[in-house]
Amino acid sequence: MNKVNTATAQTFQAISIGQIILDDSNYLTFWGHLQKADGWHRCDFVTSYEVLNTMLRHVKDRSDAVQMTIVQKLENMRQIPEMIDLEAELGSAIVFDNMSFRLTRPGYREEGNWVEYTKGECYFIEDVSPLTPQKTKQYVKKIDHCMDVLYQSYALYLGYMELDFEEDAARQKADLTDDLKYTLAYYAWKERTI
Repeated sequence: MNKVNTATAQTFQAISIGQIILDDSNYLTFWGHLQKADGWHRCDFVTSYEVLNTMLRHVKDRSDAVQMTIVQKLENMRQIPEMIDLEAELGSAIVFDNMSFRLTRPGYREEGNWVEYTKGECYFIEDVSPLTPQKTKQYVKKIDHCMDVLYQSYALYLGYMELDFEEDAARQKADLTDDLKYTLAYYAWKERTI
């Protein structure tokens, strides 16, 4: 028997969803489009409810409308599978952008090799995370640097204490005379040593 594999992972930053297919499994099927370097391409997606919830958390402007539409369909599900036409109910497809989508293509094993059979028209959405803006990355880098300096200062303070310096003298030598800076240095040191 052939086994299905989703081994080839790719990362994309935007998809749009026009329809959601619900069935009696723990997975959802989306009919939509995938944004590639050369434009939008028609594509189907399969994912879990957990990934959908993560996606909805990061598309704030229409999240509530999509969630309510899904809940109403689940409560009034008359047939399996059931389709939610977001384009018809909300006026347009929902675009999920400024996110990092980890997508894999399904495949099966044939003569010892994995064969992908969807030709890029179907992906499994394994994981979604928001893209971190460049400015945020700069702040994180600066904060990390501050934490390094505080950690080193507290480690220096501990070194002076081991050499039997008085506490005030050790704090002064380690540039930790300010109580707030001393406290921050302690927590920076504690975070790295635990």
